This record gives sequence, C-alpha cells and structure tokens, in this order.
Amino acid sequence: MSPRPFLALLALAAAMLQPASAQQALQPGGGTVRIVLNSGPGSAADAVARVLAEPLAEILGQPVVIENVAGGGGVVGTARVMQSRRDGMTILSAVSGTLIGPMLDSNLPYEIGRDLVPVSQITAAMAVFVIRAGLPATTLQDFVARAKAGREQLAFGNYGYGSASHLQGMLLARQAGLDVEPVPFNGTAQFISELLAGRLCCGFIDAGSARDFIRSGQLRPLGSTGPRRAPDLPDLPTLSEQGMTSFDPQIWQGMFLPSGTPPAIVAAVGRAMAEAVRRPAPTNLIRGVGYEPVGSSPEEFAAMIAHDAPIWRRIITETGVRIR
Repeated sequence: MSPRPFLALLALAAAMLQPASAQQALQPGGGTVRIVLNSGPGSAADAVARVLAEPLAEILGQPVVIENVAGGGGVVGTARVMQSRRDGMTILSAVSGTLIGPMLDSNLPYEIGRDLVPVSQITAAMAVFVIRAGLPATTLQDFVARAKAGREQLAFGNYGYGSASHLQGMLLARQAGLDVEPVPFNGTAQFISELLAGRLCCGFIDAGSARDFIRSGQLRPLGSTGPRRAPDLPDLPTLSEQGMTSFDPQIWQGMFLPSGTPPAIVAAVGRAMAEAVRRPAPTNLIRGVGYEPVGSSPEEFAAMIAHDAPIWRRIITETGVRIR
C-alpha cells in the first residue's frame, strides 16, 4: 500500500462501506496516530509496538507515536483510549491480561467487546511449564508422581496474582491433584531469578522468556500451553497432549479501538496493522523475542477472543481465583 494520509484512507473506506450518515461523521484531514500501551516501557509488548510505528507511519502517511500510559493494572491507559474520539487515531495496544482482568475483578471499568473493539492480533505465544534443572523429574507424569509422594517442594511461581501464569499453575495443580503454594512476583524477571536460585520448584513462563534458560539447561520444560506445540520447542508435547484440559488459550498482544468506532475505520486500521506486522523489521523482532507474528483481521481477532474468553472463565471458576 502506498503512503497516503491516514484519515483520507479511512474516509475512502467509509465512503465505500458505510451509509451516508456514517460518511458524514468522518472528517478527513491530518494528525498524529497514537498507539497507547496500558503498561510501562521496557517490556516485550513495548518493543513490539515501537517497531510497528515506523512501517505503520509509512503505510498510513501519518506520524505514529507510542505512549506508555501505565497505572491501575492497565486501567488508566485503557480508559484513555475508551474516552478518545471514534476516528481511528487513538489505538490501544494491550495483552491477554486485558481480557482476563475483568473476569477476575468485577470493579474494572472495561470489557473487550462492550468497550473495546478488536482490530488486529499482533503476536501469539505459548507458555511453558518449567521446573528448575536440579529436580530429577524429566516428564510431567514423573513430576506429578514425585510431588504426590511428597518428594518435591511445591512452591509454584508466577508473574502476578491473577496473571495467566498464576491461573495456569493453579489449573495444572487442580487437575493433577496437587496441593501447591502459589508465589506471585511483580513480573517475569524476578520470578525466573528465584526459580534459578532454587527457591521455587516450577511455574508457567512464556516461551520467549524461558527459551534461553531452557537451551542452557537451567530450566527443564515439561509441557506447553496452546493448541499446538511451541515453534521453538517442537519436541515438547503440549499439556493437552498429556491429558490436561483448558490449556488452549494463547498469550497475545493485540490492537483495539473504542467501541462505537465505525466498522469501516476498524477495517482500515486492521488492514494497515496486518501489513505493518508482515514487514521485515517487526517480523524479525517479534520472532527474536520468542513470539509469533500474526497480523489478523478484526474478524479473526474477535473470533479468537470469543473462543478463549469462555475457557478463561472456566479456569477462573475451576481454580477459585478472584480479586473481588
């Protein structure tokens, strides 16, 4: 797609796809496109959003800036986008915790579908259930048997109460019949550090963060989440292959617009995002941090969320994890 003014592109899409009332609501013109992350700088999600900015600006013919709006567990940044104009110029970059959060905490003031419209899934990742290398177990079945026999300390680490890592650990423990101690940390780095130091037995870590430690032999993987095997670990069976259920949902990063945005604008932004993800720099960086580039359409992203949401609700019900 050749560069062109962003709002002119949206207006063209609207003219082709929308009734007259919607056409009249759009105001072609210049401006800066803002991608708002509902988390702080320095994360993999931040790096992915920033590498998308340049090709997206080239595709749209408009400046694209990244804004980190952290606070309130993602609420502040999410609210910023929800309150923005429905013109496609303010986009939310969020991860799968944005889907899970309102299921855990009924006081959160947003919900995907009701307040946010899926635009494009940018990345997908599997999580890996790992144990520290000093433990003798080599398979999930062996680990469970040793744990039931009381030969393993069952301190399951995770990267935050209510995180996917926490929910997955509690789900595995429940299905395997284990009495575990969940140990939450503020993010992945501290969790991995404590695991390597031998103060934890195990936990779920995204495949990208675990990859180098698995390759070096410091962590031993026993199973992965997701509907298929992790690309970096093709010999590692999924948990579903090993008889566990409800481990299909992936970890993802995606883009959203506020609800009420005209469908033509959602479609136009989705096409631009999908094209940007497929450019060499974003693809290489995404794969470099251990994720898979996706670049889905709004319809595909919405369908994935519709598939995963009831599974996460079932996990929350089964494990009894709630915030309030």
